[in-house]
Amino acid sequence: MESVSRSELIHLFPDENPRELSIPQLDHVDWAVLDYFGWINSAGNLGFVVMPYESKYHTLRMTRSLSSSRKPKTHMCSWCHHVYRSRGTALFSTTVNGSDGRRFIGNHICRNLDCSLRIRNLVSDPPTYLPETLHIEHKSNRLRNAVKAFMVRANVCA
Repeated sequence: MESVSRSELIHLFPDENPRELSIPQLDHVDWAVLDYFGWINSAGNLGFVVMPYESKYHTLRMTRSLSSSRKPKTHMCSWCHHVYRSRGTALFSTTVNGSDGRRFIGNHICRNLDCSLRIRNLVSDPPTYLPETLHIEHKSNRLRNAVKAFMVRANVCA
């Protein structure tokens, strides 16, 4: 993914209050290893995703719901297929564009939106419960296809 500046990110989310976006520091982001750029706002309840597709950026604003279950369960991220023993994923939901806020879709995704780093083993906390032997190109393609499919379901891109 090519680098995106703070002002470009603000421009990509025109309906959002820049304070609510709470864009993280971009100085230390390694854009070359990202399939998409995702972050959680400072309040922890919203997630934002920017993904390049067909030479333009597509964006998602999602609501994050953390699991409150006391019983640890095994969870798998729907995008990167990282398997957690407990509480590694969160339910991210978004409204479908064109439904006037009446239709929602959701997926269990890595709670910090760091799937690109996980498939490349650049983040290891926590380590995966079931490691994969797929080549990184296959994992990256699968991740991009999963994010794109979610965006298509949300009518963000065609």
